[in-house]
Order: sequence, then C-alpha cells, then structure tokens
Amino acid sequence: MSDEVAIVTGAGGGIGSETVRALLGDGRSVAAFDVSNDILEQIPSADSGRLLPLEVDVTDSGAVDAAFERVVAELGPPGTLVNIAGTNRVVSLADTTEQLWDLLIDLNLKGTFLCCKTAVPYMRQLGGGRIVNMSSIFGIRGEVQQTAYAASKAGVIGLTRALAIELAPDQILVNALAPVMTLTPRVAGLAADHKERQLSKIPLGRYGTVDDIVGTISFLLSEAGSFYTGQTFSANGGDTMP
Repeated sequence: MSDEVAIVTGAGGGIGSETVRALLGDGRSVAAFDVSNDILEQIPSADSGRLLPLEVDVTDSGAVDAAFERVVAELGPPGTLVNIAGTNRVVSLADTTEQLWDLLIDLNLKGTFLCCKTAVPYMRQLGGGRIVNMSSIFGIRGEVQQTAYAASKAGVIGLTRALAIELAPDQILVNALAPVMTLTPRVAGLAADHKERQLSKIPLGRYGTVDDIVGTISFLLSEAGSFYTGQTFSANGGDTMP
C-alpha cells in the first residue's frame, strides 16, 4: 500500500489522528480533513512531507469538492477514504431539538455520504479502492438518550451496505466500524453515569481503546482485508453479538 493516497476525515480527534499516523507508517500519503485548523498540532509526524492537513467542513459539498481537488493536485487521486468525522450528544428524546437532530444527521451521515460520493470517481480511475465508515454500537442496538445519534449511525451502516453492492464491480470495498464507547478525549468528558452504564454492558469488562479501532481500520485497508465488503465490524468486547 506504499505511495497510495489516503484521506482521513475527523483527523484531529483521538481516533482520527492515530489513524493518520498509522497510514503514514504504512507508507501512504495522507490528506487529513478536520473542521479545525489545528490538525498538524494534533498529528505530529516525521513524515509531514506526505501529510496534507486541510480545514474542511464535510457537511458542505462545495468544501468537500474543493478539498478533494486539492488532494489530487498535491498528492494524487485517493485510493483510500476513512470517514471518522462525527459528533454525539447525550440528550433525551424530549430535549432533542430539530437543530440538534440536523447537526448529528448532517455531520455523521451526510458528511460520510458526501465524502464517499466525491471519492468514488477517483477510485474508479485507479481501478479500485477502500472506504471505511465510522458507525457506532448505538447504530446497531440503540441506546437511551441517543435518538438522533443512533439514527445517524444506523444510517451509516445502511449507506455502507448499499455502496458495497453498487461499487463491488468497480473493486471498491466499503465497510463500517461500530465500536462500543472508546476512550478518547471527547469520551472522557461525558457524564460518569453514562460511561458506567456502557461499561456494564461489555462482558470483557473494559472500554474500547483507540488501538482497538485503528487496528481494525488497518486490517480492512490491508491485503488481508481484500475479501470483505458491506460488513460492519463491531469492536465491542461482547457488548452485542449478531
């Protein structure tokens, strides 16, 4: 996979920044998308010559198109896309406003859709590609005070399955991740009772780690992952079993 161009959205977060580091370590050139312009500070790397940080709002189709054009101009056409950009709120149904609903659906689902749609023509030119979309365990089993978030992440699973079927003739593999609560800086700030409730549901007795998630992404992007498409990989310690 060396010399391949990859795009990672949500690259300034805990999982995103480690994913960027892993891809650089594999020899790829990486475009790191984030709504924050502090990406390089979050992703220290000796390989910064192969790292292109871009401030991108993935819910804005014009911004996404412009960012992809710059990636192609500076690094080359992307053969890998990892959609991590997203957010969450722990809010009851009664307190879920229309504005909050739109925020979560737009960032978690629409942003994933826009980046996939924009990446596919470039992957077709290359003769194939890999896409990994970030869902959540809540998109599989739901959760209290997670109405909008669970709906958005279930949508990511449906999007992934549909794209996998449509893009299989183009040798573009599309898979999703649906982890349990993973220890990132954002999760650390959540209410203790919410975190304890999630931990109580995990038979292995621990939260997910960033390494758990990045390791799964690395597998899906490797040669060993070449026969997987349309699947939802849930690093969940036994929380939910199909």
